[in-house]
Amino acid sequence: MNHLIEFSYAIVTLLVEMSPYLLLGFAFAGLLSVLVSQEKIESQIGKQGFLSNLKAVLYGIPLPLCSCGVIPVSASLKRHGASKGSIISFLVATPQTGIDSILATYGVLGVPILIFKLIVALLSGLVAGSLSDIYDRNKEEKKRTTCADECCDDDEKNIFLKGFNYGFKTLPKDIAEPLIIGIVLSGVIAFLANFESVQSAIAVIPNNFGGTIIKILIAMSFSIPMYICATASVPLAYVIATSLGSPGAAVALLIAGPATNISTITTTLKIVGRKSTLIYIGTVIAFGFIGGILADLMSLQFAAKPHHHDHGISLISIIYIFSLIAILFLALIGKKSIEKTPQSISLKVRGMTCSHCESSVVKALMSLGGSKKVIANHKTEEVIIDSDNFDLSKVKSILNELNYEFRGINE
Repeated sequence: MNHLIEFSYAIVTLLVEMSPYLLLGFAFAGLLSVLVSQEKIESQIGKQGFLSNLKAVLYGIPLPLCSCGVIPVSASLKRHGASKGSIISFLVATPQTGIDSILATYGVLGVPILIFKLIVALLSGLVAGSLSDIYDRNKEEKKRTTCADECCDDDEKNIFLKGFNYGFKTLPKDIAEPLIIGIVLSGVIAFLANFESVQSAIAVIPNNFGGTIIKILIAMSFSIPMYICATASVPLAYVIATSLGSPGAAVALLIAGPATNISTITTTLKIVGRKSTLIYIGTVIAFGFIGGILADLMSLQFAAKPHHHDHGISLISIIYIFSLIAILFLALIGKKSIEKTPQSISLKVRGMTCSHCESSVVKALMSLGGSKKVIANHKTEEVIIDSDNFDLSKVKSILNELNYEFRGINE
């Protein structure tokens, strides 16, 4: 019973720190979704060079896109003529941050690690993009294609509703599962860290430079291949930092975890090729490792703001926690209704991982002549098309451009 109480206490502690900043992050993310259009980003980072790479990083840092969500945006950047360097800069920097993650990091890990994290995101994006420009230059200037996507639609009606829906419905749907998993794993790690056997194993790690490297490698070894968004990495980073006594391990996880995972790496190969993908992976790993070492050498403070648990949890904290839980619960149970008509064609499409993927597929297929309605569901890997002029070859071509795999027509 005591173990269950300790586990619950660890989770509630994290929720007290994270919930107000996550809610504020959702609100800011919704605001950004209507103020910073994809078209605006694409118009700024089309050319090859350091300035385009810098703009890609600066635009990408506040955007709440995970390592999977950044893929359809990067594919669109490529279609609109962006250079490999600027795409790589965007791919590296964007998943590490996001306005929701920035506020959560501030609330749980504090200002020093937040500033350090932002500096690393900026530098790693610039270095990766510059290396791609040097060693994997575009062989020919790509022409911008005519865009019929919603990103290039200037219709600004219902801006408030659009921002609210994105911030409190679409974004939570993308991060609800990994965020909940991250919080639960954090509770499990915090719970296990109280056992004497675990504490004895941690104590074996020397408290010197070699020990720092071991702790950082432990954090990176499981964070790189797994899918973990920037926001979900925050509670894990906090628990790892406190358990191992290493802010460097937390920084390494914050950098390497959100910026890479197996599905992102394989898709990036299709978008920018093998050489730039290797640059992308190598830069993330190098900056995660070096950043972690520097964080430990600088003895960055990582403890969350002090609590006063003797006085219990405040009413406002309870409201924040239950509001967050309600938003995440609705995001998990919300199901996309797919209404089929006799004219509907159901396609099996593999590779969609989030709502950004769905949006990219819908917008691209709606640009085809005759398309009346398109619905995509990444969980069922299904795309429903209502069209007066269905052309399978064009559909396959568009899906291939977006780096999604057409698996056939459902019966």
